[in-house]
Amino acid sequence: MDGGFFGFVTLLVIFIIILFIFKNIRVVEQNTVFVIEYLGKFERLMTAGMNFKVPLLERIAAKISLRQQNFAINGKYPSKDKVIVDVATNLIYAVDSSEEGVKRFTYVLQSRDQSIGAIIENSLRTYIAKETHEGILEKKEELALHIKTDLEKQMEEWGIIIKSFQIINVNFPTTITQAMSEVVASEQLRKAAENKGEATKIQAVKEAEADKIRKQLQGEGIALEREAISRGLKESFEIMKSATHQESKEIMAILTLTQYLDTLKSIGMTPNQKVIFMDTQIGKASDLMKQLIASQESKS
Repeated sequence: MDGGFFGFVTLLVIFIIILFIFKNIRVVEQNTVFVIEYLGKFERLMTAGMNFKVPLLERIAAKISLRQQNFAINGKYPSKDKVIVDVATNLIYAVDSSEEGVKRFTYVLQSRDQSIGAIIENSLRTYIAKETHEGILEKKEELALHIKTDLEKQMEEWGIIIKSFQIINVNFPTTITQAMSEVVASEQLRKAAENKGEATKIQAVKEAEADKIRKQLQGEGIALEREAISRGLKESFEIMKSATHQESKEIMAILTLTQYLDTLKSIGMTPNQKVIFMDTQIGKASDLMKQLIASQESKS
């Protein structure tokens, strides 16, 4: 009886010890650390893997993720020219994985999110107050770099490493946005007018150059035409003189009349021709011939 009871107690004690041991085994996930306190004082860190906690004397004070984290904040801040600027930002940070860094992150701040938000807002307010609202739009990257640099030292004291600080969006009151849109629209219209004027100028120059070339070619064509006519008249004169043995003045009169009639023919075939009334009687042609002969005699 005593032996059986003793055996039962022994098994019970062993079971309790095993259960106690299992209850104090902790498995820590990757990129995570547990902050362990010994009788209320920081003792050590549990890192990824299986860890054992001393029963009753040690406790897990905090579970800290070492992954990158986001802290987004929106705020309204007055610019140098008294415009209320609505700025949306995002802080990307990670906890300093060293033992000292984790201790700072765990114990330095009582209200961590409130403190981070306050220091970001203070830095934003200080920078934006020195810039006009248009300057802020132009210097978004510079603003982000300034805030990151401004926060790094303070964040380091809190066990935080800043990975990036982003300006997500910058908005202005509706009246300011409309005014800026009107300015941009006016600028675009001005540029469009300048471009149109320049295009008109270029077109006018090109047309003038083309007209110059056209007239030059036309003049050359007329000169060649007259040269050909002169050669033709000379050849015709020689042929008629040889064939008819007429006097030079009569031959010249005939050729001139022929040229005159050819000219009338070309006028009638010209595009966009006008209506021309002419007397086509045979007697009129005879009178014209006499006038041409008389003209030749007066010259001689």
